[in-house]
Formats: sequence, C-alpha cells, structure tokens
Amino acid sequence: MFDILEADVVVMQETKIQRKDLRDDMVLVPGWDCFFSLPRYKKGYSGVAIYTRQSVCAPIRAEEGITGILQPPNSASSYRELPAEQQIGGYPTVAQLAQSLVDAATLDCEGRCVLLEFPAFVLIGVYSPANRDESRDDFRLGFLDTLDARVRNLVATGKRVILTGDLNISREEIDTANAEEQMRRHGLAADEFVKSPARRLFNQLLVGGKVFGDRDEGRETPVLWDICRGFHPARKGMFTCWEQKINARPGNFGSRIDYVLCSDGMRDWFGDCNIQEGLLGSDHCPVYATIKDKVPWEGSLVDIKDIMNPPGTFRDGKRHRELCSRDMLPLSGKLIPEFDRRRNIRDMFTRKPSLPDARTVAESATREEPVPVLDTAKSSSQLDTPSFDSFSATPSQESPRPSKAGADGLAPPSKRPRTT
Repeated sequence: MFDILEADVVVMQETKIQRKDLRDDMVLVPGWDCFFSLPRYKKGYSGVAIYTRQSVCAPIRAEEGITGILQPPNSASSYRELPAEQQIGGYPTVAQLAQSLVDAATLDCEGRCVLLEFPAFVLIGVYSPANRDESRDDFRLGFLDTLDARVRNLVATGKRVILTGDLNISREEIDTANAEEQMRRHGLAADEFVKSPARRLFNQLLVGGKVFGDRDEGRETPVLWDICRGFHPARKGMFTCWEQKINARPGNFGSRIDYVLCSDGMRDWFGDCNIQEGLLGSDHCPVYATIKDKVPWEGSLVDIKDIMNPPGTFRDGKRHRELCSRDMLPLSGKLIPEFDRRRNIRDMFTRKPSLPDARTVAESATREEPVPVLDTAKSSSQLDTPSFDSFSATPSQESPRPSKAGADGLAPPSKRPRTT
C-alpha cells in the first residue's frame, strides 16, 4: 500500500481495530513508524493511524485525542499535565470544553484523533463523527467544537497546523453531487444549506468559507486554508466519498468530505494537491498534498527535511545522524510491549552501521575527500488524508515516480482501512 501511495506520511481513518487486533505487518513495517488512536470500548469501530517514513521524517512529539485528557503510555499524568516541553499544547480551556454537551473523556474514547508535532508544524489526523441520526448530534457537534478550539489555540501559540482526514462535512454546494436535490426535498434556500450547524462551524474555520450573518464569538478569524480547493477553485465533481449501497462511484455521485487543510500562512509551502479517485479499495479515495523541497522558514528558504525531523538530524537536506532509541516517542506503535520485544530481536539482525563520528569527518575533510554521510530517501514527501490520504514533498529528480495510470490500475483489497 505504501508503495502505491508514494507517501512519506500516511494518515488513515476508520481502521476499525482494537489493540488486540494489531499484527506485526501493521506495526513493524520496515522503515516506518506508526501511531494509533484506537476505540476504548466499541469493537470494529472508528480508529485513526498515522505512518511516517523514518528515512525522511520523524516527529518530536505525539499525542492521542483532541482534549489533552488522555494519558501517554506508561504515564499517570494526562498530556495536558505533562511538563511544557513535553506537550504539543493548544489544549481546549475549561470554558471551551464547557461549550460541548458531551464531556471530554467521552469525546476522546472513540479513537478519532492523532497529533504529531514536527519542528515545521503540528499534524492533526482525524476521523470526525458522521451525521447518522439525531442521537449523535450532541457528540458530533461537541467533537467539532473541541477540534475547532484545539486548532485555533495551536495557531494562537504561533504553531503551524495541518489538519487532515475524514471530516464528514461537505463544505459547500459544489462539494455535494445532490445538493440542489437535497435543498428542494427539505425546502431549503441556498444560504440555508451552509447554515447547518456543522457546516457553519467548518466554514468559519476556513479562509474563504461561506458564513452568513455574524461570526460566532471566538471564531472571528478564519485560520485554515483548504489546499485542494485552493488548487482547483471551480472544479466540480471533485468528490472523495461515494455511497456503496447504491453503487454511486461509477457515476461519480458523491461528496467531498475528506480534506488536507493548512495554516493560512503555509500556502506557499505546497506545490500540488488533488484527489486520487482512480485508487479503489474503499468507499473513499485518497487526497494528497505535496510540500515543496524548500519552504520559507524564519526569513530564508530551508530544505523541508531539516524541519521534519528532530533538530540536527538533517542539515541542508543531508542526514547528519541516524535516529536512535531516544528519538522514539511513547505513543509509537513499535513500543507497544508485545511488539517492542520482537522489534528488538529483529534489530539484532537488521541494525545499520552508524554515521561517522566527528573526528572521522574532520580527518576526511582535511584530506579533501567527501564526507561519508548516509543518503536520504529519494521518494516524495507525501501525505494522504481521506479514506486514503497522503501528504507529500516534491520528489527528487533522482527517483522518478510511477505513472499515474500504473497506480490507478491497482485495486487493493476491499477491507483495507481508509487513509487520509
């Protein structure tokens, strides 16, 4: 699957597994780290996973849940109670949590969110509740309210944010195949379509989102940019989800409910964003966004790898040190006890030689010979987000990408989890 997506960060939603269902081929994927948010109680329900290609990127912090009240593995303290240097931050305040009719513990018990922080930005992978029936309205709006607060709080602290996943909201009429029919059936005017509570909340978060009337208190300023719509502002039929019961996909009778969104100030970071509607295996298709090789950072252009890893790992796009055990984060799936033991045994046979020490490098420099540093991965830095989504940096010229036709011709197994 990772080869098909050509991604360096892959975000999956609706994995529908619990911890007991995890297998070696899900966790001990060679060259990849993984982070899970799994449902606490319901079986075969919800779930989010993020995979990161270790040769290209490694997060510096990782958390599960949007409220900050969950506890890291092997910790008696919640994320929001950890020392400041260990927190991602931006946790909803007591006042913000009070806006929801559902308590924080309930909001975070269904395995709907993973956050990874890189020096460059905070990545939020989510699977938002669907609009199934009225019995779930309070939970759905409570989740979206709290997610909105977390995003805005992070931006207010000066951190860049990428929000990606299945948000289960079509943004405007252009994002739903049967919008006009729905409005006619329910006797709604055009403005009433975007006034529904979830859609109004979502549009207030987005730059250029349709908002009728005064904005809500605390939502006066939009903070995220819809990358895919930004690259294709008038494109119709750009759907990411289709109803399987009526075989709606062949006729492209669907909705766009999967997104890659970024802080407004990151627009110049992206070179491309699109859907992969030809990639089958789910009722959703992947969405990807491509980050450029070099991005603006503190007044200059820097190589994206320099700021997608712990400080000092890359310099000018070249690896200067290997990742080691102290770089592994508590939430990493590889540290789950039943997999950690097998990982250690495997490492005995697969460990790579370390990078040269400083003295070797210095001696090499005095002889005017090239310094022996490890080559970096030549794949694109891509991150997919909807029912398959990926997000990526521009591939190097040394590693040509497979043709789009080749990828579209593949049909993965029907039970494969959705990725964003």
